[in-house]
Amino acid sequence: MLSTTFTHPRLKAFAQRFGKAHIDLASHGAFPLALTPELLYCLRENFLPDVPWIAVSDILLFLCDPVGYQLYELDGEIRHELLLYLTEHFGQGRLCGTGEKGKYNLADFTIAYIRSSLHTNYRADLDLGAAPQWTALAYTKPEQAVQDIAQILERVLQKTHPGEWVKFTSLIESYANTEPLIKAGFAPLLVLSRGWDAKARQDEETAAEEFNQLGKPGTEITVAGVKFHLPGLGDGLPTFEFEYVTVNRRGEVIKRETGKARYFITQIPDKDGQPPIPLEMVYIPGGKFMMGSPEVDNDEYPQHQVTVPEFFISKYPITQVQWRGVASLPEVKRKLKANPSRFKGDNLPVEKVSWDDAVEFCARLSRETGRKYRLPSEAEWEYACRAGTQTPFHFGETITDKLANYDATYTFADEPKGDYRAKTTIVGSFPPNAFGLYDIHGNVWEWCEDLWHDNYNQAPVDGSSWLDKLDKNENDNRFRLLRGGSWYFSPDFCRAGNRRRFDPDFDDSNIGFRVVCGVAPRTS
Repeated sequence: MLSTTFTHPRLKAFAQRFGKAHIDLASHGAFPLALTPELLYCLRENFLPDVPWIAVSDILLFLCDPVGYQLYELDGEIRHELLLYLTEHFGQGRLCGTGEKGKYNLADFTIAYIRSSLHTNYRADLDLGAAPQWTALAYTKPEQAVQDIAQILERVLQKTHPGEWVKFTSLIESYANTEPLIKAGFAPLLVLSRGWDAKARQDEETAAEEFNQLGKPGTEITVAGVKFHLPGLGDGLPTFEFEYVTVNRRGEVIKRETGKARYFITQIPDKDGQPPIPLEMVYIPGGKFMMGSPEVDNDEYPQHQVTVPEFFISKYPITQVQWRGVASLPEVKRKLKANPSRFKGDNLPVEKVSWDDAVEFCARLSRETGRKYRLPSEAEWEYACRAGTQTPFHFGETITDKLANYDATYTFADEPKGDYRAKTTIVGSFPPNAFGLYDIHGNVWEWCEDLWHDNYNQAPVDGSSWLDKLDKNENDNRFRLLRGGSWYFSPDFCRAGNRRRFDPDFDDSNIGFRVVCGVAPRTS
């Protein structure tokens, strides 16, 4: 029986009820991406004139779904089965070959019909004109179809208007269930197009999820011989330049280099009606690094490789003026003091803030901006601090009082002793690291999101926060992580690998924080 040819229940029932002539016309109607009654009548007259005219109504009513006025579509699986039937029973010539004498093939017919008959119907012209040659090639030369689609996608992505990306994604989504194309390598193009569609709709999180299926952000992939760039969070953002240094064990500068980093600025509203307060967020490219220290305390061991996705982190520790701006926003879960710091100054880092306070700051900032801000994971913090180095400090083998704010009456290596300032200093007073981050050694300790664990056994290796407890008695949900050292502590506490813990409700005049987010700002 004809119905046994098909697997889709709706198509099986249609074949059983109406028979071969209806299926023959339906298979021709599956060739365009959408149908109008007029187009289906024309297909009948030009290719299958012996099929009863009532078949047109039967196909539209029983097999198709209305998508607009006098406009219909077939379910993707039904369309695929009908096109396989068309190829098997009428040959490849019916799709895109020379066809029968004096007749169009379906590809040429569809193009001619659109150009001559549907120019007054914008929606129909848009949907029905969607590359009928691709449909033909999909069932005759699928590899060539994939190559053609890849080349056109490349040209579409060169256009600056996001609407073109959305329109093209809508088009190739219609081929998502076309098995010959999928087998020929079409899937990456579908994922790539969906990612750009999400970017056009300013849904950066969905875009990142799609692009991450294909490879590392900021890299290139090749599909059907065509190269495509996988966008990173920092693509299209402005850059700033800076100088960073490397020192030897004596604290002498042995290298000066110029760096460049991408960034965006979040504007924090000022409650007094003054201009918004800028918060600079620096792009940190994803990568791998060795976390921990090889021969130090057990809480920095074992050293292990971690893969960290790209993210943004604040250029400086959160300042007091930034804190006041966010503290003035409506409460999320807890109250915040407007001026908690011991050492007063707009551009001094905020201090005397607990982990709970810092989390509330992130929640208020997230609600205000529409982007999710949070504390960095411990892995993100160390990766951002090291900036590609494996030395105790991103500066090199040691630090000096010319490079950071700490108790320099103590030494780490062979550097001379320096001053103990006994207070915080204005952010940005010392050289940055190779990522363009300032004050990441010393000045104030910085809260991280993680729960404390006594060592790195079973620690995450994907850059995420470590929030589970290995033993119910080990942590009791009490301690949270701090990193970076402070103005009060000796240089050993300021090392990139050093870890410290406190209760989440504890605050002190040498504890602050910086924030991260994983979503790029919307760009026009």
